[in-house]
This record gives sequence, structure tokens and C-alpha cells, in this order.
Amino acid sequence: SKELFQGKKNRVEQLYKKDLASASEMEEAETNRAVSDMQLQEALENKRLAELEYKRAVEVVNRLTIRSPVDGVVVDRFLSPGEYIKEQPILKLAQIDPLNVEVIIPAEHLLSIKVGMRAKVIPEAPVGGEYVAVVRIVDRVIDAASGTFGVRLHLPNPGNRLPAGLKCRVIFPSK
Repeated sequence: SKELFQGKKNRVEQLYKKDLASASEMEEAETNRAVSDMQLQEALENKRLAELEYKRAVEVVNRLTIRSPVDGVVVDRFLSPGEYIKEQPILKLAQIDPLNVEVIIPAEHLLSIKVGMRAKVIPEAPVGGEYVAVVRIVDRVIDAASGTFGVRLHLPNPGNRLPAGLKCRVIFPSK
């Protein structure tokens, strides 16, 4: 280590000044100290290169990592790990928090359903229970053939406790 060789050089130098050490011992002490300085510089440079290599490796991993813009579950996988990606989808994801609750309602209720109102959602068995959802979209186009219109509600689903795709009953508040 640098301190060890520096201390040894200082001791030999004191002895040399008192004519108790030879010139060759003094040169050896100076050489050892110079070598230890070079080894320290080499170690510092190796450390700096290793840090740069680590940063480069992290960037490569980040560049090759695919992240979804939404939290969800994988519904379908179009490519397998290791396959080359072009301009095609890799996975089909379903966002299930919040859940979208799609309801078809008779046209006579068009004026009573408003964006922002709350409704009770009751999933069918085996899930069951009662949950509160909020109206987000009210379709203003009535289907003439069926005399109905669509409504979309958002149902919070923290922890994905409810599976998607369930049939449910929706109860809107009465006037």
C-alpha cells in the first residue's frame, strides 16, 4: 500500500542522511513508493472504468426492457422471449383497476342518468357483494332498433380483487 511504502521510504531516507543506509536501499525505497503510486492510479482507473461499464450495462438493460404504460394483466401474448420485435404488438393487456362497467339501459331513462352519478354494482355469483361505481360516459345516441342507450361506469378495483368480464346488476338511485 502507498502509506506502507511511503513510511518505509521516510525511514530509509532518515537512515541514509545519517549514513546508516546505502544508496541502493534508498533507491529501492523510492522505487517501491513510485510503484505503489502507479498501482494506486491503476486501481483508481480500473474502478472508474468498472463504474462506466456498469452504467453502460444498466442502459442496455433499460433499452431492452419493455414497460407497459398501464398496470394490468396479460390477456394474450403475441411474441415469446427472444423473438425479434418489429412494428407489431407483443402483448394484449387488460387494465382492471378501475373496471369499466358497460350497461345497456332503456331509452326512457336517458334524461335521468348523468355523468358523475353513483350506482350500485352487484356482480353475479360466485363473486357477489355490492360495489359503488361512478358514471363516466352516457351515450347520447339511442339505438332505434332496441330502444336502448349505453352507459359506462368506472368501478375502483384496488388489488384487482374483482375479475373482469363478470355479468352484474346495476342499480341507479331513484329520483
